Amino acid sequence: MIAAANTQQPAPHPQTEQSETANDVPADPKPAGTFMPLYLQTEPQWASVPYAGGTICDSGCGLTCAAMAVTYLTGQEVTPPDLAAAVGDSCLTDGVNDPEKFGKWIVETYHDSGITSTGKLYRLDDALEQVDAGAIAFAGIHNGTLGDAAYTGHVVMIWRHDDDGYWVRDPDSGVNSTRAFSREELEQANLVYFVCMKGGTNGDAGN
Repeated sequence: MIAAANTQQPAPHPQTEQSETANDVPADPKPAGTFMPLYLQTEPQWASVPYAGGTICDSGCGLTCAAMAVTYLTGQEVTPPDLAAAVGDSCLTDGVNDPEKFGKWIVETYHDSGITSTGKLYRLDDALEQVDAGAIAFAGIHNGTLGDAAYTGHVVMIWRHDDDGYWVRDPDSGVNSTRAFSREELEQANLVYFVCMKGGTNGDAGN
């Protein structure tokens, strides 16, 4: 496992959660299902950290999503630079973030936590069915538009479904990360693959 960051009080609604700077001190577990951090690639405390031949700011979408996933699934806050230091280039394929490799790395690293990860799925319906059942889903965008942003290649995370719709953590957009999306909006975003994860401290009841 890797060093965790400062603890942070969980917020009751996805719109109010914020991230903090890592300082390598142990973190207290968060109550199951109450804490999903919002990390953005552009946050100044880590934007310029080298990663994937560039920096977290320009190349760290999948890494940033994976750091949020680790925090959510394990209950210990792990920031993008913490994770970058731990995985190096091992979760890249042809120099690009590979959520399937991040999923496998998380399962293997936190092997006592009961976390599971799928291989790549290619149907939105399959991914949303798992989110409805309590999973989180990495989603790869190719030449698509999500909310306020257009992407040629990007990774976001669908992490919650409630009466408002599907909540997304977009590491490049605070606006997209603090609103719900309808199924129709997700269908129009050109999401081309998904990797779903569940279990851990959060169990299957966080969504």
